[in-house]
Amino acid sequence: MVGKNKDLDILLGEPKKAIQSMVVAFLLALAVVRINKFVDTFWVAGLGAASGSAVATVTPIYGLMMCAAVGISVGATTTISFRIGRREMEEANKLASSSIVLGIVCAAISSVLIAIFSKPLLNFIGAGEIIDECFSYLLPHILFSPLLLCNTIMGGILRGEGASRKSATVQMSAAGFNMVFDPIFIYGAGWGVFGAGFSTVFSAGLATLVGLRWFTTGKTAVKLERKNFKLDRLVSVEILEVGGPRTVQAMIAEGTALIQRIFLIAAGGINAVMFYNYPWKYINLINLPAKAYGNAMLPVCASAYGQRDFGRMRIGFVYTTKIVLIFSVIASILIFVFAEQLMTVLTYAETMRPLRPHFVWTLRMTALFIPFHAMMSISSSLLQSLKKAKMSTDCYFVWGLLKLGMYAIAGLVYHSYKLIVYFMVIVYVFGGVFMTYLAIWQFRKASKTASEAPADAANDP
Repeated sequence: MVGKNKDLDILLGEPKKAIQSMVVAFLLALAVVRINKFVDTFWVAGLGAASGSAVATVTPIYGLMMCAAVGISVGATTTISFRIGRREMEEANKLASSSIVLGIVCAAISSVLIAIFSKPLLNFIGAGEIIDECFSYLLPHILFSPLLLCNTIMGGILRGEGASRKSATVQMSAAGFNMVFDPIFIYGAGWGVFGAGFSTVFSAGLATLVGLRWFTTGKTAVKLERKNFKLDRLVSVEILEVGGPRTVQAMIAEGTALIQRIFLIAAGGINAVMFYNYPWKYINLINLPAKAYGNAMLPVCASAYGQRDFGRMRIGFVYTTKIVLIFSVIASILIFVFAEQLMTVLTYAETMRPLRPHFVWTLRMTALFIPFHAMMSISSSLLQSLKKAKMSTDCYFVWGLLKLGMYAIAGLVYHSYKLIVYFMVIVYVFGGVFMTYLAIWQFRKASKTASEAPADAANDP
């Protein structure tokens, strides 16, 4: 297959060139998805405060629903790249098909759980007044969850063979279709907030068909074969060794975001939530290049690990780290200098102007840890490429507990919003340094083990 497939040749070739060839497509896809979220919010806002609040309220529930898709997608990318690096295309084919089956199974389970527990959970968090609106938005996700999960997983499969443009097209198609169909289903069909949810799953289904067309017309190196569409225990275990911990890591992130609101409100009231969250709109935007480079580096390093070529892995990681750090440091300086101008864009309303100094101060503080935040993503990708996803998850779990513990002290004991922000800087700097150290340590350990192993043992799975 090598030599007949351009994406595969690039993936297994010079690591810098491979990463460069993928990163633009990933960055563009992430940007389009981000824009889609703003457009989605715009159309829903036209329905009124109740609908807007409902969508904002159930977003974390939707995020939890998608955690399995994120995990399986990363598991598919890592294991398929690893097997391709070992020239084991039949095993890569099995991994691809099994990933889709796992996604369908997880979708069915998550739909049942959300259907059963969503209303009690919504009542628990105080959304009783808008519970009907919330459930209307969730209902399409519950009914058609396989479309959502399989769309994400298919992107992971394509990334695994180095087909960055195809993977990005699947993501961008889903976002693009959603931007088109949102007003049609919300207002044209008169479905309201249900139409917003239906547009999301309908668009994901159309984008999945786009991806399937490449597989069915033989334009991919990896094949989705009917004989492999089954729950093979060994193949599933291989995927979930990486995907399982990555799913838990995503759940930790969603859970931490929910719980920390309690401490923010205790520290400074509901305004403290705004002060904290608004600057993150810029931080998340600035972190897109780090995510794009992490997505590009993962299959390159995973395939190199399959070849036991630690030199290629080192080049890929060092190159990615240099680019991301240079960009992050420059962005950090610019955000710190122009914090007031940036926050003016989000606080132009008359009632927001007296609060602007709090937003500006918070944004300047967050600018201090941007490079460290970026390195958490890159280091996590290196650990996943080494099939050490559980270690990455364990690190995130400990880091999340430390973060919540410090926020709890600042909010519940000292009732100080500023102390929460100081702690925020400390935990993100610590997280970046510790994750980078952990990733480099594991890389050196794996490299040393491979160099000391007999030649035949080095080729064992």
